[in-house]
Amino acid sequence: MADLLPWHRAPWQRIRRAWSADRLPHALLLEGPAGLGKLEFARRVAALTLTDVDEAPDADWRHPDLRETTLLEDKKQIGVDQIRELCAELVMTAHADGYKVALIHPADKMNTHAANSLLKTLEEPTARTLLILVRSRLDTLPATVASRCQRLRFAAPERADALAWLEAREPGPAWTRLLAIAGGAPLRARALAAAGMDEVDRAYRRDLAALVRGEDSAARIAGRWEKQPLEDSLAWLNAFVTELIRILATDGDNLSADLQIFQRNIRLASLFGYLDEIQAAIARTGTALTPQLVLEGLLVPWCHRLEGAFQGGQI
Repeated sequence: MADLLPWHRAPWQRIRRAWSADRLPHALLLEGPAGLGKLEFARRVAALTLTDVDEAPDADWRHPDLRETTLLEDKKQIGVDQIRELCAELVMTAHADGYKVALIHPADKMNTHAANSLLKTLEEPTARTLLILVRSRLDTLPATVASRCQRLRFAAPERADALAWLEAREPGPAWTRLLAIAGGAPLRARALAAAGMDEVDRAYRRDLAALVRGEDSAARIAGRWEKQPLEDSLAWLNAFVTELIRILATDGDNLSADLQIFQRNIRLASLFGYLDEIQAAIARTGTALTPQLVLEGLLVPWCHRLEGAFQGGQI
């Protein structure tokens, strides 16, 4: 299976064994960080279930017994009406007299009413029906829903393996840095490279150095950063601060000029609490956040070299 992603091999073996033994569960919950190809894996499971073909389907593959429910255009949540419609279709007879498969992604975008509406189908599944839920955030979905699914956990591959995989497909980009921003997820690293994150990385480093030197304002820089997706900017800041902690903790030598300014002006102790604030902001993405305010709140402390910037744990 040359087209199977290396980090998919172990979970795919589990699915293949269950299918061969006719012990496929009625519901699967595929979970793990974004950028690992979980949706691609889900469609591969659907193709196996509906066609008994052990290959990844084409991107435009469709089947009359496959239903996909996802975010509607301009909507931030999967609504209860979408789930009710899906559940109503699942009780109908399959067109091919075999399985019916429903794919819900991203399942972490179902609102509470939608998740509760799905619960009855999970509790009383119809025969030869497979529900596949895909989520990237583990702090979502009611426990009553998650507990009724067989969970397949996807983890980022080892760093060396991920870098080798990326280099084999596209030599050139600064994969080490991009992979760090992507949280170790190779497909997300490729997406960041395609979106020009190499140049964004250099610009963001210059901006933080300018703040530390007092040469620019947090408001102006936040306005520039707002042009990028908020989650990408927060991921970059998280990776950069993590890198800076490592550098200051090891007293690294031969640093590049853009890192020397931080080594001279930022105390290691101040970075740990700041990293907590970044990660709290990341956890709140997807809610009603104003990117300009979020970014400005995280950039202001650099004007003070992260000293005296915390008030009761808040920036």
